Amino acid sequence: MTSTTAPLVARRPSRVRPRIPPSTPGRLVALALLVVLALIPVFTLSILIADRSRETTADLKDRRIPGLLALDQAAAALTEADRATATSLVSGAFSLTGPGQEYQDAVKRANQFLTLATDLHQHDPLARARLTNVNALMVEYTIMVGLAQTGGDGPLSLANVFYASDLRRTIVTNLYAQRQADLKDIRAARSTWWVGAYVAVPFGATAFVALLLVLFAHSYVRRRFRRRTNPLLLFAALALAGLIAWTVLHAQTTNDRLAQAAGRGVGEQSALWQARTAVHEVVGTTALDVASGNVPRDTDVKAGLTLRDLAEPLPSPADIEGVRTGADPTFGGLVATALADNRSSALREPGARALTALAVLRDAAERARTQAPRGGTLDGGAGVVTLTGRAPDQMSGAADGAESALTDALIASRKATDAGLAEAADDGGLTVGGPVLCTAVLALALAGLLIRRFEYGRLR
Repeated sequence: MTSTTAPLVARRPSRVRPRIPPSTPGRLVALALLVVLALIPVFTLSILIADRSRETTADLKDRRIPGLLALDQAAAALTEADRATATSLVSGAFSLTGPGQEYQDAVKRANQFLTLATDLHQHDPLARARLTNVNALMVEYTIMVGLAQTGGDGPLSLANVFYASDLRRTIVTNLYAQRQADLKDIRAARSTWWVGAYVAVPFGATAFVALLLVLFAHSYVRRRFRRRTNPLLLFAALALAGLIAWTVLHAQTTNDRLAQAAGRGVGEQSALWQARTAVHEVVGTTALDVASGNVPRDTDVKAGLTLRDLAEPLPSPADIEGVRTGADPTFGGLVATALADNRSSALREPGARALTALAVLRDAAERARTQAPRGGTLDGGAGVVTLTGRAPDQMSGAADGAESALTDALIASRKATDAGLAEAADDGGLTVGGPVLCTAVLALALAGLLIRRFEYGRLR
């Protein structure tokens, strides 16, 4: 009798199966948990995008932009005070009445704007230190103007006014240096991650994953339970798609409005304030030249703004008419900077008026210098009426016309900038609507899945 031995069968190692719930109820619960986990970052990012963009815009609107413009306003007011001092000196009234009420009002405004700028820069130690130094120089400036008045009509009076004017230029230089730092900060603030258009990328990615998961859950439930649709899961998918579109559109719109208002709008206003400063500078410099007989000034202080800074070259009447009708400026300078890429008639019309006044200002300045005696004058005389007269064809009159036009342009620019910032600060209801939609998506998705689990007949 023969015996047979059973062949040895090698056992294959068992494969590790993925840990997928083996039953339909378990899979439904797993899908529900995945939906919850996927919606957590969507919910968080939606709230943060709306909240941070609102905070950033409010900070720009209430602190950063007013702080920067206060520096420009202080520079313009102080230069207006210097102009009043110089024209009073050349008219011969300085030794009797001093620089006059126009000077007093301008100094008062300059101090108010400096105080405002200091208050709005409390967060910045370097800016606070710089503005504290500027305030000290302002005190010294007013003292020098007072000392100039005690000098009567002699050369000491002229020397002190020259020194005060140089000191004023030092103050304006410091203010403009701080303004450059503020412009850099504003650019950085409006380019932060939370108000950039690219913030929509991580939100869109996480929300899209959640959307795909909800659609997969709908497909699974439809196949497993042999039903055409699951309305709750479809509504959840639609609500999530709506939230994605809403949040992405909000991020892009906020970024665009901030670029317009806190970018070009602030640049416009700053250029227009500098243009006002330059108009006062031109009149004041001409007055001091007439008073001294065009004696060169031996000083290390940086020269102030000139007509070339306002417009270079001065535009022709045809160019000015083109500006009025919306054409791009064919010249350089501060006025061109303010008008560039802006077709608004509210800004173009006063801009054209300012440019017309600049041509008159240039001609009147040349006549005043030509008519002034070689030795200079501190008591009126030839050329002084051309310089101090308020008629439209005289220098101070043309300066007043340019200043009035620039003021109208500033009002138009500020109105547009404030409107843009207000629109950027408006979250469009996303602060409340985002969490509500996320909650609705979560409730609908869980209901759509868990109802089927109960329908299956057992809980696990």
